[in-house]
Amino acid sequence: MKLFRNGRIYTLEGEAEPCEAMLVAGGIIRVTGSYSRVKGFASEGVNEVDLEGKTVIPGLVDSHMHLLSYGLSLQALELKGTTSLVEMLRKVETATTAAKPGDWIVGRGWDQDYFNEGRYPVREDLDWVSGDSPVFLRRACGHIAIANSKALLMAGVDRDTADPEGGKVDRDASGEPTGILRETAMGLVGGVVPRPTHDQMKQALHLAMDRVLAVGITSVHTDDVGTVGGLEDAVTLYREVISERGASPRVYLDVSVSSLDELEASPWRTGHGDAQLTIGAVKCFADGSLGGGTAALTEDYRDEPGNRGIFIHSPDAFKGLVGRAHRIGMQVAVHAIGDAAIDLALDAFKGALKERPRLDHRHRVIHCQIMRDEQYDTFAKLGVVADIQPIFVGTDKQWVEARVGKDRARSSYGWRTMLERGVTAAGGSDAPVEPPNPFWGIYSAVTRADLAGTPAGGWYPEQRLTVDEALRLFTLGGAYGAFQEHLMGSLVPGKAADFTVVDRDPYEVEPESLKDVKVLNTYVGGRG
Repeated sequence: MKLFRNGRIYTLEGEAEPCEAMLVAGGIIRVTGSYSRVKGFASEGVNEVDLEGKTVIPGLVDSHMHLLSYGLSLQALELKGTTSLVEMLRKVETATTAAKPGDWIVGRGWDQDYFNEGRYPVREDLDWVSGDSPVFLRRACGHIAIANSKALLMAGVDRDTADPEGGKVDRDASGEPTGILRETAMGLVGGVVPRPTHDQMKQALHLAMDRVLAVGITSVHTDDVGTVGGLEDAVTLYREVISERGASPRVYLDVSVSSLDELEASPWRTGHGDAQLTIGAVKCFADGSLGGGTAALTEDYRDEPGNRGIFIHSPDAFKGLVGRAHRIGMQVAVHAIGDAAIDLALDAFKGALKERPRLDHRHRVIHCQIMRDEQYDTFAKLGVVADIQPIFVGTDKQWVEARVGKDRARSSYGWRTMLERGVTAAGGSDAPVEPPNPFWGIYSAVTRADLAGTPAGGWYPEQRLTVDEALRLFTLGGAYGAFQEHLMGSLVPGKAADFTVVDRDPYEVEPESLKDVKVLNTYVGGRG
């Protein structure tokens, strides 16, 4: 039993007013309130922890990320933040020089929108610096990759290779592949990149868990089954890592739709598991990424007439997958960025619910970026949870209007609209697309600015949230999205003692300082 005292403890029960003490026993919150009240419930000789006036908030939930991929990315070639193709190629050359003969050079994070050259890389660029090493580098969004000639050769990708369903191989004027692979076409090369070994994945997962705990995250919703190779393998991996650790974040493990056959034949369903590792939703992709021009829109891209993005599956096939997952009792989470993809996701949910009604399905749409006004009402009517990543605004605002125009941009990334229309929203990072620091997400939701503070006043500032609303995205919102509001999300008696101690009060600091909040300790089940 521990009594945490002399703090500013925000329970998020009702109004945002802090209390000063909290009693924890058996990993569960027993009492909160004034020190004298809480002390009255404590046993003699209770271990008292002096918070020294620091602020305590509920443990933070990242409602959409790729925890294993994040860990692997920390060990791969980091290209995020490169501002020119030349800089990117220098990094590739350095990695190639250090690699053993035959080693693949894999990395992630480049974004042509930030290159001084203003263009996509092509395979010949990589060929100049990669020697005989195969190279495969994912764009920051994870929906586009560039491969060098050696990698294309090893994968058998040439001018005669057909575009796979839901993907595209970019080609030059003569019909030869440029090396740019979009959506499912990435699998043509990615499929021959050696999968990390079990031990390598364990090491990456340990590293990723250390990092998310360090930024105050106590629970993650993660899409990793496809990366591991299958559902049972993923469950085994996570259980091994959790058992080896003294503390780990709670895991809500989404299941790739590619493992639907395995899932259906297994006993696993949404909510099965334990408080530390729980089976989550079936994850389906409806479209691609806005930055890569593959998000599915109902109108042409403003900067690319004739392009309306890519549907990963045909509409009928997609609806069939969603319906099948729904019928076996699974929650379904759909990646949908463009408004046409969101239409498809909502139509699929409507069809599945008509065939097999379920009152508390909590199906989810992940990203929800380019939206039309009436779509918000459909979310609320159907009870669909919006998984949003506020930190995306800092990156995307640079080019959203160029992609879709001001009118469509104005109705998009509509977090204030979501809450006002009664949509339940949950906050995440999509790491490794963005860093997992939830305070950067909270800052972005409150300011609608990038980490440098631009634009002053925020991008479409009418969609800004309050600190309390933003904090609830990353606590109660994520808990609700996982059917776990009974376990986490607020600091009330009976819930798990998952909480984060920070160096300043987010309710009291200037909004510009929210991104600078530092985590002093993270407790999961009362263990810090």
